[in-house]
Amino acid sequence: MAKNVPATKFTELRGLDRISHITHEMNCLFRPLSQDDVGIDGEIEVVISKPDGSGFQTSGGIIKVQAKSGTSYIKKDDGTKFATPVKLEDLQYWNNCTFPVFFIVYHPEDDALYYKEIKSYIQATANVWQNPLEVVFYKNSDLFSSEAKDSVCHHAAVSPPRLSFDEEERLYSNLLPVKRLPKTITFAKTRRSAHGRIKEEVEGYTPPFCIHERFLYTLSDLRNERNVLREFCDVDTIDDIPVTDWLGEDELRNNLVFMFNQLFGSHCYRCGLAYNRDFRRTYFPRETTNDRDDKFERVWTSPRTNRSDKRTVAQRYEYGSFTFWRHLAAEFSFVEFGGKWFLQVTPKYLFTDDGKKPSNPDLVGPYTTRKKSQEHNPQVLNHVLFWAVTLAGDRKQIEMTLFGETLIVIEIEPITTIAPFAIPYDPAVHVETPPSAQMTLFGFEQLEEDGDEY
Repeated sequence: MAKNVPATKFTELRGLDRISHITHEMNCLFRPLSQDDVGIDGEIEVVISKPDGSGFQTSGGIIKVQAKSGTSYIKKDDGTKFATPVKLEDLQYWNNCTFPVFFIVYHPEDDALYYKEIKSYIQATANVWQNPLEVVFYKNSDLFSSEAKDSVCHHAAVSPPRLSFDEEERLYSNLLPVKRLPKTITFAKTRRSAHGRIKEEVEGYTPPFCIHERFLYTLSDLRNERNVLREFCDVDTIDDIPVTDWLGEDELRNNLVFMFNQLFGSHCYRCGLAYNRDFRRTYFPRETTNDRDDKFERVWTSPRTNRSDKRTVAQRYEYGSFTFWRHLAAEFSFVEFGGKWFLQVTPKYLFTDDGKKPSNPDLVGPYTTRKKSQEHNPQVLNHVLFWAVTLAGDRKQIEMTLFGETLIVIEIEPITTIAPFAIPYDPAVHVETPPSAQMTLFGFEQLEEDGDEY
């Protein structure tokens, strides 16, 4: 008579196959244990690069693995985390082991693996021995993928070489290249000397402008009779000056950036963003005042991977007895390197008491430090790309307009360069691109000249 094979057996094997595949992507070894399984299904042996870059070598670091697969092990899944039930004797066994133990669960619906180093989890989790006995996995931080190599090395007490000279790596910057700048600035004589006083007198929107040596300069058209800045000018002296004339002197260039920032601020407002002057940060505001709405998300598609995902942009948190809102934020600045202009994106956070009033920095400081320590190069790069996509809206580039005319165009992909070395197991991938499309930290290489481009 044929022997029965339960359907759950294949789910279990798929989970082990995935663990093996990902471990090999780390250039480590995975050995399943087929006999005397009393709470351990396999082991990972950490392999590291040789110091001279000539290959790989074993490290002596071993991590034991207990694996579970299937929907029966997925409980309380709310999209960001889930729990897996465990037995008391298993927790006690893992806690008494003299070696690190990874508890890895295969989530069929996500088609993904999630892991916890169980001994450190027990030490860090309050009431872990009380019912319901379970291990909680967070999908963002507990994903078991090739990018978890640093965590594997850490728990195995292995220090891998920091650099590999057998690989190259594409290094991403936080600089978005400016493709187009305004060609001219319009100016006229003025009796006014204070930018702020003019802003106070204008009702409604004020076009970007500055005052320099008794002249009012603006990115708008002073010849248009509906321009609110005309009343502060001698209209008989209206003229134009090329933007390039302001690029060679620091004070004039600073005035130009001052006007760019005004235009950028208006663009951010149209994108549904807010600005905090005290911290000089652009941020995602709380979208409603409904107390039941404590989390706001945006769907975006990464220009690097072309994958869509949700990103939390504002959420209410509790940290001990302190309640606050955490907002995705960034500092933006227009900078110039080697004759090329860029929008520099520096990801930040902004914390508020109620979605608007800034929180006491002394209270949120420890939380900020902990949050930042969890973010590495891939997370920061995704922040930069997310901000670029947000500013572009439904377009493939950031287009800053003034009265229907596009004045500044910015690419959404940061400039990159290729390093002749790589951080081992870092997810940055070197992909060759045609020479005509390559960019470096100093601007375009072999870019076709166009009258509308810089």
